[in-house]
Amino acid sequence: MSSRQQQRQQERALGKRGEAAISAGLPQTPQKDDIVAVAFVLARTLRDAKEPRRASRAAAEMHALTEASTRRTPGMVKLACAKGCGYCCHTWVGATAPEALLLASVIRADAARRPGLVDAIVAGSRPLAGLTAAQRFGAKLPCPLLVDGACSRYRERPAMCRQATSLDLAGCLDEFEGKGLGGEIPVSAVYLAHTRNSRVPLVAALRLAGLDARTYELSAALARALENEEAEARWLAGEDVFAGIAQGAAEVAAAEQAITAILGQLSGLQRDRP
Repeated sequence: MSSRQQQRQQERALGKRGEAAISAGLPQTPQKDDIVAVAFVLARTLRDAKEPRRASRAAAEMHALTEASTRRTPGMVKLACAKGCGYCCHTWVGATAPEALLLASVIRADAARRPGLVDAIVAGSRPLAGLTAAQRFGAKLPCPLLVDGACSRYRERPAMCRQATSLDLAGCLDEFEGKGLGGEIPVSAVYLAHTRNSRVPLVAALRLAGLDARTYELSAALARALENEEAEARWLAGEDVFAGIAQGAAEVAAAEQAITAILGQLSGLQRDRP
């Protein structure tokens, strides 16, 4: 068997394994090979030139993995979160470009039957423009997607929103009221792990595909994507669509280490591509 045939065989195996993981979900502590396979599938999606919405599609695949992983977790911890509280929806939220582009695509599709929807969300993002996390603390400025105390785009919400769980409502209320800056809210280790296990492969896939893997302030990034219908195509072509928007912190050491390990395992496959 030639080296090219071996590579194709390895790619098929990785693809099947990654697709199975996205469909069935992963345990809280997954096998490293499963994470690598998921990253391979997401990178494959991001490289699919026949799919004009491939960035949005990759974000949707990441979210599908998070959802499937959460469903399969036995004895899920009971959260203090409930529909209608929305306290965490008044804090600084970061999102990758694909996540912002996915939100923009579904909102724009919905706007066909809801005139004024895009303008309302863009207007709702303006009071948040340029504010730091500290400036948002206690300011009670809502995310433009918060409607009647609930996320209007819950299915497509970014990874950072998915991990923003709480085991104690008192901490959320203190943060909402601007008390105790720097205090900690006890969060679910289960949701945190499942979100990390989905987000790390996406960041690795973005780097493999030579795309922007930075995190941007959600409301400003979403407004930018909504204001330009060609935002996804331009971003995929390498244009810095989100230039000037506040960025999140660099990846934490553990995540960066995991991303680097994924890149090391998959870079050989990418190097031999024609």
